[in-house]
Amino acid sequence: MFERIEMPKIFLQDQELAIQRIKNKDINVCVIGIGTIGLPLATFLAKSGFNVMGLDINQERVDSINQGNVIYEYSDIITNLVKEKKLVATTNVEEALKESEIIFVCVPTPLNHDNDMDEKNLLNVGERINKFLKEGMLLIFESSVAIGTTLKISKYIEKMSDFKFGKNIGLAYCPERYNPTPNKKRSSDEQYSTFSSGVTFSLDKINRVVGGIDEKSATLTQCIYQQFISTSVTKLSSIESAEATKLVENIFRDVNIALVNEFAQILPKFNLDVFEIIDAAKTKPFGFLPHYPGAGVGGECIPVDTWYLINQAEKIGLNTEMMKIARKINDSMPEHMIEMLEVELKKANKDIQTAKISILGLCYKKNIPDIRQSPSLKIISILKKNNVDFVVCDPLYEHNSDKLDFPVSSIQNVFKDSDAVLLVTDHDIFSSLDMLQIKNDMRTPIIIDGRNFFNEHELKNLGFVYCAIGKPQ
Repeated sequence: MFERIEMPKIFLQDQELAIQRIKNKDINVCVIGIGTIGLPLATFLAKSGFNVMGLDINQERVDSINQGNVIYEYSDIITNLVKEKKLVATTNVEEALKESEIIFVCVPTPLNHDNDMDEKNLLNVGERINKFLKEGMLLIFESSVAIGTTLKISKYIEKMSDFKFGKNIGLAYCPERYNPTPNKKRSSDEQYSTFSSGVTFSLDKINRVVGGIDEKSATLTQCIYQQFISTSVTKLSSIESAEATKLVENIFRDVNIALVNEFAQILPKFNLDVFEIIDAAKTKPFGFLPHYPGAGVGGECIPVDTWYLINQAEKIGLNTEMMKIARKINDSMPEHMIEMLEVELKKANKDIQTAKISILGLCYKKNIPDIRQSPSLKIISILKKNNVDFVVCDPLYEHNSDKLDFPVSSIQNVFKDSDAVLLVTDHDIFSSLDMLQIKNDMRTPIIIDGRNFFNEHELKNLGFVYCAIGKPQ
């Protein structure tokens, strides 16, 4: 009787054979962390033909995925994948890694109390998977991280094992580029540039970059993403280059949003509408990329990534004035909304201490059920600190309202006896509000618009006092 010889796993195979196996989808993969970033990745990997195990610590999340009833952009795709067992979720590490050769890591990396990157989720992943890793596996990190983090976590894993990344196990980094509400582009083109329209930026149409600890890790990782990304997958010189790319992308946005937020506080003093000015500036066909002001910047990317690089730079003795100013300006926008509110209440002979405030929108971005780093939370904190009576409405987050420590109302009741409405999140559902009925329900018809969402002339014709960030009062 012949002894069965186990075939080497992907990273230790001949590179051409490994690439062919990837193209044939003759390989099992695991995605660790099947939340905001990991689930779309797992979905498109499975859709392209890979057998995917999703590993998560949240049993409720795992159950909802395995039942095919999780609500997100690609719900219509995931239902069939689950039925066909192309995507299976579990909380069991051994089960998830038993047949897997490629492991994606997509866990959250929030800020700690010192505005530095909290590595505990990544370290926890290392501890949990360490004893189930096998020679020849390939680990690919997608979590947003500070420069050097991927190698730091790999060293942590090496200390607990006999593995050496780049020798008997592969390592790469591909920063996530997930847009929770896919943007429409302006015109069709092959490169899906900033100025294109008509096709959505779904996960498979967003260019990616990859970096590996060695050439083989990078090449295999590039090949994997090319199986479900229909645009370009660019191979960079190192893992650190890929990590830095993610930071630069988001810091660029953070700084430019801060700039227009400052414009939004200056130009109205000259009786100018900042939105008209920005739209006029973007008629220039080169050298200008439009950004728009608002109630603040939220989520686990833009405000977080800026702090990653600020802290890293300061640790090596470099000053980061522009990035710190950007964070200060963007973090101040909720306070700016409160100041606008107080001015209008005073004009109506109302004091904020005795007023009732209705807040529309708790999520940090339109049309998604995610409140991480949301500007609304800072507004609520300010109101609570000053003992102001307020109520919040967010139809996209109502199902999670039991986790909050402040009142959440239905859209039907949020305006009753209110003295002012703060529009913080521009969910599409708010566009169908009956504004005449709302005016009748309110005690004082004041609206402070943090997203240039409402039609100013329509509201004023109905008898509202209307103020918006960036518009002359």
